Amino acid sequence: MLLVFGELYAELLAEGEGRLRPAFGGALLRQALAARAAGARLRFLGRVGRDGYGRAIRAELSAAGIESALQEDEDHPTSLLLEGGEPVVYRAADSQLRSPGDPFFEGGALLHAGAWIFGLDPARTAAVEIFREGLRRGLTLSLDLRVARWACRGELEEVLRPFLPLGYMKTDAASAAALGLKPGELFQWAGQVLYFDDGTVRRLSLFDESGHRLPPGVAADEVYGRFLARVSAGEGPDEALAASLQADGRKGSAEE
Repeated sequence: MLLVFGELYAELLAEGEGRLRPAFGGALLRQALAARAAGARLRFLGRVGRDGYGRAIRAELSAAGIESALQEDEDHPTSLLLEGGEPVVYRAADSQLRSPGDPFFEGGALLHAGAWIFGLDPARTAAVEIFREGLRRGLTLSLDLRVARWACRGELEEVLRPFLPLGYMKTDAASAAALGLKPGELFQWAGQVLYFDDGTVRRLSLFDESGHRLPPGVAADEVYGRFLARVSAGEGPDEALAASLQADGRKGSAEE
């Protein structure tokens, strides 16, 4: 089973002059939905407010057949991301994430998180505890290293150092540049890295690499979600990436 935890928010997307269109969940949920569509059994941990956005996120998880481990915050609303020229994030409920009990980890094979949650106190403490417990239980760790305005590279490395190198990591050229990371340094962070840049993805490891173009209309989050579904079910990373880049990533999916 694939276990996912971390940031969770409603996105308000600019649509025409003075109009906003809501979307729910953010990058981690998009990855989780893609993994579920590719056949993964999946459990999702996050924290939402007791509000309409939180209910919409719960409904989206349920409709996709994803096992919910969502926490409900009575004091903080669901976090918001306002898209526009420069995105603005209002961190609220998800920054209050608490460590889960044993049931969250049961049956897990791979534990995936987003980097943002490791910079949001008090959620940072819970994130470190979750990774530590995953490591203790022998789970493979994965991280979405997305641009994190809260941290400089040194701070992020310090928080994650006990867990490096991870099993898998997703990043992109803009995020790596913002953190001062060169592609050749990514091996220090994870054994297998999917590096997205301008419509392409490179699979990087210490021993080999491969490059591919993304299929038209397929986003990086969708590819990485499919990839996690396959590697969590035991496929090798090269085969998993090749299958994840097919136009219909659900074909030949592997249940675990």
